[in-house]
Amino acid sequence: MIKVYSMENCPYCKDLKELLDGENIEYMNVDINLPENKEESEMVFKMTNVDSVPIVKVGKHLLAPDVSFESIEEAFELTKKFMV
Repeated sequence: MIKVYSMENCPYCKDLKELLDGENIEYMNVDINLPENKEESEMVFKMTNVDSVPIVKVGKHLLAPDVSFESIEEAFELTKKFMV
């Protein structure tokens, strides 16, 4: 299962989701601004020690900007690498 933690108006989130869609990779989008996602989003931010998006959860791997990847293309390639 792939989860993308994102915000509606985030251009980086949009770019990553477009790359995933282009490869027909299924993922669940988790909008961090929706009240029903608040608790889960806070947990992910705490685990990654970042406060920016997109954050990608691929199985047991959490990919965070400026920690796991420097570009959206790198995030996309890491997501594909960790897919099982």
